[in-house]
Amino acid sequence: MKNFRIVYILLIGLFLTSCSVQVKEAKKGVSKPVVKKTHTESYVSYNKIETKTKNIPSNEDTKETDIKDSKSVIKVIKYTLNESDKTYINQEAKILGIDIPDDEDIEFFVNYFTTTKKSFTENALKRANYFLPMVKRIFIQEGLPEELAYLAVIESGYNPYATSPANAAGIWQFIPSTAKRFGLRIDEYVDERRDPYKSTIAAAKYLKFLYNSFGSWELAIAGYNCGEKCIAKRLEASNSTSFKDIKNTLPSQTSEYVPRFFAILLIASNPEKYGLDTKSNVYDVVNFTADREIHLLDLSREKNIDYDILKFYNAHLKNDVAFEGINVNLPRLDTSSFDRRFITSPPPKLYANSKKISPKPDNTSEPKIEEENIASLITSKDKPEIVKTNYKKRVYTVVKGDTLYSIAKRFGVSVETLKKLNNLEDNNIRVGMELVIP
Repeated sequence: MKNFRIVYILLIGLFLTSCSVQVKEAKKGVSKPVVKKTHTESYVSYNKIETKTKNIPSNEDTKETDIKDSKSVIKVIKYTLNESDKTYINQEAKILGIDIPDDEDIEFFVNYFTTTKKSFTENALKRANYFLPMVKRIFIQEGLPEELAYLAVIESGYNPYATSPANAAGIWQFIPSTAKRFGLRIDEYVDERRDPYKSTIAAAKYLKFLYNSFGSWELAIAGYNCGEKCIAKRLEASNSTSFKDIKNTLPSQTSEYVPRFFAILLIASNPEKYGLDTKSNVYDVVNFTADREIHLLDLSREKNIDYDILKFYNAHLKNDVAFEGINVNLPRLDTSSFDRRFITSPPPKLYANSKKISPKPDNTSEPKIEEENIASLITSKDKPEIVKTNYKKRVYTVVKGDTLYSIAKRFGVSVETLKKLNNLEDNNIRVGMELVIP
């Protein structure tokens, strides 16, 4: 009986040992899923930075949604480029003479614009139909590729009332200093950055100027996003003329601007394929120069055009009045079929400080275009001459995400001026630093 007990205990021990080995082997056979971090993490960083750039208008339907962590990014990534997509991208890249961005980058933004930002993209492309014939015609007349008309989708969602935190305004998101350089008038009566006709002419001239300065549309598009000095200084520092050589030194929103553009081009070529409903009528714009004081309300009755529609096309008129010499836009439309669902209204305080009655404007002070010699900036090793000026000073405290360039652009001054006023030897700044602003 005693021997039987010993055998019984040994059998139980062997059984338990066998179970333990099987469990260990099973654990060894379980592999952790491989998560690709590099691409997704780069876009997490991108979207945190993005809210401070000029490309995020303040209007509700054009606000960017932050992607907070890599899990949400992974959920966004659904669509993969197929051969027809790649063929289309290759054709457009060849037309523009642009190196084709990585498929992964374009895929990300195709998914981003058709999932996370689906509502924005649909509304932006529908609103684009109010302006595209006019914009493409102006670009062609200026010798630009008509595909560049879709940059305004990224810039503003084609909303003339769009305004960024950096005070960039209109469908082409001009900051005041650049707008004035390219002939746009801004005063208490009119803000031509919001004139879809005049601002498109200015945008075409600016893009052409950037292309002539840098020799490629890739650099021109990047320059439109962060400014020509931003590009020129990086080209000079790297002794290069190529976008790919400076891409990693650019602000994140600028380095990813080209993939965004290609994603929008791809989506706009066949919105239904990507699950978007962008069907609406397409309208051209006709314009004339006022030869007298014209009130939009009177014009809407005369032309039998809905007042809100007319106001939308003339967002540059702060008091709804065009004085002699000011451009007026009229949509070429059948008023009974105009799709007005996607027109927007000005924010309540947009023109709050405008005068109700104004004298005939003085055209003698209209700004002239002063194009800088960017080529000399690229090749010259000398520092630009700084003219000593008396400034009224104010102090700005640096916050997280600020760069010297973004602060300069926000306040409409040059980086060199900020460095001179604050005795900075380089562009490095830190959170909490107080900067003197002219």
